[in-house]
Amino acid sequence: MKNAVLTTAFVLAVGTAAALAQTGNGAPNGTHYNLNIIGKEQCPTDPMTNSNGHVIFVLLNGGDVATNLTGKLASTISKVNKIYLQPSPDNSTFAVLDGNACDGNGALFELPNPTNNSYTIWARALATPGGSATMTTCATDPTTGEIVCSTANVLLMRTKGKQTFANVTTQLTTITFINPATGQPVTVSIFDPSLVDYFWNYQNNGLRLAQLRFYPVQ
Repeated sequence: MKNAVLTTAFVLAVGTAAALAQTGNGAPNGTHYNLNIIGKEQCPTDPMTNSNGHVIFVLLNGGDVATNLTGKLASTISKVNKIYLQPSPDNSTFAVLDGNACDGNGALFELPNPTNNSYTIWARALATPGGSATMTTCATDPTTGEIVCSTANVLLMRTKGKQTFANVTTQLTTITFINPATGQPVTVSIFDPSLVDYFWNYQNNGLRLAQLRFYPVQ
């Protein structure tokens, strides 16, 4: 499936007025699941399945440009800096099942199906100022075996000063692409059966820490 490129970047260095009105760091109040994506020059050599808690390691500088992945056969792409997603069996759990995105298998993260469980995702860039990363939701078209990446993405930029969270729920729980039959944009949620093997493509350009928070909607 060949998709037109209509990239929509969401810059997290600024945040949104709605988010800033909630707390001092821009995130909502309340219980949440925390996920840290840590950029490393040299990553761990094991899958990091039991000891890493809420951490996924990625290469500090690496990963594919999402627009270059679209249309490629899934069997031929590198899995470095890719965080594969699977629905949690109880539809409520968030868990890192493989915390090493630097190897040939990529990382594996478990989260509820957003169509059955209401939650929001918030993100910010942290650590030493400088560096950026782009997260894009992608999947595989089962009819062609080709990668489909969303035309929307999240751009995390570590600028100087205080870093605030921004709502990135839409960008990380849906894929928007151009339907080749109609030429019109189509949006589906992650785990929609029209696509398979969903993942977040993490293109890292020197960002040492990205923090994601997952909040249940009250």
